[in-house]
Amino acid sequence: MEFRTLGSLDVLRDGEAAPMPGRKERSLLLLLLLEANSVVAAETLIDRLWGERPPRTAANALQGYVGRLRKLLGPERIVSEGRGYRLRVEPGELDIQRFEELAGAGGRALAEGRPDHAARRLRQALELWRGPPFVEFRFEDWAQAEAARVEELRLAVLEQALEADLRLGRHVQAVVELDAAVAESPLRERLNGLLMLALYRCGRQAEALEAFRRLQAALRDELGLDPSQELQALERAILNQDADLAAPVAAPPATLNLPSPRTRLVGRDEERATGARLLRAGDVRLLTLTGPGGIGKTRLGLELVRELAEEFSSGAAFVSLGAIADPALLPATIAQALELKDTRPSPEEVLAAELRHAELLLLLDNFEQVVAGAALVTRLLEAAPRLKIVVTSRAPLRVAGEHELPVPPLTTPAAVELFVERAQAANPSFPVAESGSDIEELCAHLDGLPLAVELAAARTRLLSPKALLERLGNRLDVLGRAGRDAPDRQQTLRTTIDWSYELLGEPDQRLFACLGVFAGGWSLEAAEAICADGETSVLEGLSALVDESLIVRSTLTEGRFRMLEIVREYAVERLVASGEEEAMRARHAEYFLELSLLADQELHGPNQAEWLERLELELRNLRAADAFWSDSGDGESRLRAAVALRRFWQVHGHLAEGLRMLEEALAQHPEADPRLRSQALNAMGFLAAEQGEFEAAEEAFERGLELASALGDQMQVAATLSNLGNIAFFEGALGEARRLYQESLDAAVRYGDLRRQAVARENLAALELAAGHPEQAVPLLDEAVANARDSGDDHQVAACRRSLAVAQLELQRVDAAAEQVIESLELARRLGDQITVAQALETAAGIAAARSDAPRAARLFGAADATRESIGRVRPPDEQPLYDRWLAATLAQLETSVYARLYEQGRALTLDESCALARGETLAAV
Repeated sequence: MEFRTLGSLDVLRDGEAAPMPGRKERSLLLLLLLEANSVVAAETLIDRLWGERPPRTAANALQGYVGRLRKLLGPERIVSEGRGYRLRVEPGELDIQRFEELAGAGGRALAEGRPDHAARRLRQALELWRGPPFVEFRFEDWAQAEAARVEELRLAVLEQALEADLRLGRHVQAVVELDAAVAESPLRERLNGLLMLALYRCGRQAEALEAFRRLQAALRDELGLDPSQELQALERAILNQDADLAAPVAAPPATLNLPSPRTRLVGRDEERATGARLLRAGDVRLLTLTGPGGIGKTRLGLELVRELAEEFSSGAAFVSLGAIADPALLPATIAQALELKDTRPSPEEVLAAELRHAELLLLLDNFEQVVAGAALVTRLLEAAPRLKIVVTSRAPLRVAGEHELPVPPLTTPAAVELFVERAQAANPSFPVAESGSDIEELCAHLDGLPLAVELAAARTRLLSPKALLERLGNRLDVLGRAGRDAPDRQQTLRTTIDWSYELLGEPDQRLFACLGVFAGGWSLEAAEAICADGETSVLEGLSALVDESLIVRSTLTEGRFRMLEIVREYAVERLVASGEEEAMRARHAEYFLELSLLADQELHGPNQAEWLERLELELRNLRAADAFWSDSGDGESRLRAAVALRRFWQVHGHLAEGLRMLEEALAQHPEADPRLRSQALNAMGFLAAEQGEFEAAEEAFERGLELASALGDQMQVAATLSNLGNIAFFEGALGEARRLYQESLDAAVRYGDLRRQAVARENLAALELAAGHPEQAVPLLDEAVANARDSGDDHQVAACRRSLAVAQLELQRVDAAAEQVIESLELARRLGDQITVAQALETAAGIAAARSDAPRAARLFGAADATRESIGRVRPPDEQPLYDRWLAATLAQLETSVYARLYEQGRALTLDESCALARGETLAAV
């Protein structure tokens, strides 16, 4: 985790920005960061957050803010101690702390006469600044004093950095920066003195003297003072052209064997920045770039070393290990690359002696085949305290002090950029404009693997991107060979993956092939259930495959792994060759059937959010299992899984997919158990209704009701009656709808089903709203919320709270409506319930219109429609009159053209932005 305060307040988790909470929570976070790892009294926090007159509820509100921050940061980060709170921050996580540590190290190096080391550390400190400190809190009294202190330290560090530059003979580069710094702080004598010296060394003596006169005049006018004796002495030395002012001669750093890239590096800005930051850190001596073959480790490593070479007084060197496989040859290979001629008595001893006093950046490329020699790296680092080593390897070295930087696939925009650049190099007339969407889709299919993208681009001499897409059934064959100058192991994708596969032992090769059965990733539990052979540890095997970069450990979900699709294709080939493909697919399908059946129970209880998220993670595996049952004719398993997942299909908005799977499974297994068919028909009905297919929904409900009645399944009867009531409501048969809803409620009460009671009461309340009786809807909905909450069904709680917001809005209780809709929205977001999110956003639009905030309402209407359309849901007929009224109230306040523009802005918002807008926050983008 990384905390950034030198500029806007940001929190990064695994390099990605975390969504930030509201202003009070951000203020609290900064207050705790300013006292990181120390206890801050609750009274102090309340005083800073609310001033001299805090509300009576301040203590409770503070606890709430702490709770929200714990959700953001993790429950272990903020510790309650006594009557206060302590925020735990690890070394290197807080930018202010890193800034002060680097500034201190740079200042000491400058005092010790090591300007090269000082310049690096001081510049690293300054690079942490992204703007004024605590910029969004600049008007808060409690932040101003600390901001002034840190800003003063920044100026002092800048002065030291510029002094180090001048000691290194960099006066030409320093002048521009000094000019700007003096303009910002015209009375700082040290800055002015450095500017005078830099100008003089550039041959601009008159300008140096003019800088002194300007400072002299400013000091007298504003402070009534003269420049210091030191600055006056500098003026005299410049007038006399004192020889002591001459600039030192700066020697360029040496580079050994660094290949010059023939093409520019595309993408990788984040990886370059992270790698450079790590290598500049004082405690990082060994950085290992890991990833599968073809991911671009060597190219990134070269770029890093070339970028940082001048910061090492001994320069940088490159050592290719691609031609050796014996770790015993490692010392001699490094010595040869460093141009050490005499390696007697032993290459390692000579290396240690030569490197002992060197400040060198060393790149060791393709270490995976000599990884058994990793101990040599440790010994060299121990012998040479100013040596830093960058290693590229498919597997980490697993030695003390190693910092691993996994090299990920390219982002889609970067992959597209790389493809276009390489395609145009192969074919200058390559038609970019007419192939844009095909190129993007092609790069996505290639997982953003740079080698695969380059091979595909080379193929455009013969095939268009569209034709390549059509032939991608076997990526490993269609992409052909690389250039003749590429290493043998990278001539084709197949040989690249072969290279890693052959480094595995036989048990790990078997596990690798078995893992090809998974689509979209897997959990440790699933791998152990499906791939265990009773002889070897799956966990140990997974660790070996991660080390060889054949599989990737998820950074977002603990204990989850995945393969690049190209690597998975290779694994499937190995699985087919082993003769075990059918058996492994069957075990895979059986595992995910059991998971689906367990989820059916959990999705109606208190753990539904976790299970909805788990099923979303496993969606591609569930699809793969369904395909297996379809291919093998196992209609019963297919239907059982589809029915078990019905709530997931609905809540997460997979409406069309769920309906198709249920229809196909029911057609494939018409002789299924009647109870199962009844559940399937009811599920088909509500998925069809959500998509506006009301006739098909009614038919499915009627057939399901007939089966449930014949079986005497009263709970299924109650569910189906409620759904039929919805159809009657949509058709305007309000009396029939009321009868069906009441029957459903009576059955639910009779059998103690709280969740179905909540559904029935919400439906009856909707009838009251339609009849213009919101005062009668409110008590029904209050009871529905209580029923849903007591049943542990957060999805139904969110839906009922949204309906209650509508009723309150109809009664002109706007603040109460806003409170309910925000509660609904937060629950729905946590569950991934896109249907309720869309409804809540639309209700928030109605609330904004009632508050005469038409611009916000217009944007929320756009956001709601975009969310609804993203899952293929239509607005049901009972919601249309509400929408029409809210829209009319909005248009009464806006010109139609203005509404249209704001509506489109809303459609373009992210879901986070839409929800923030619904909560009443102001978005900078709009």
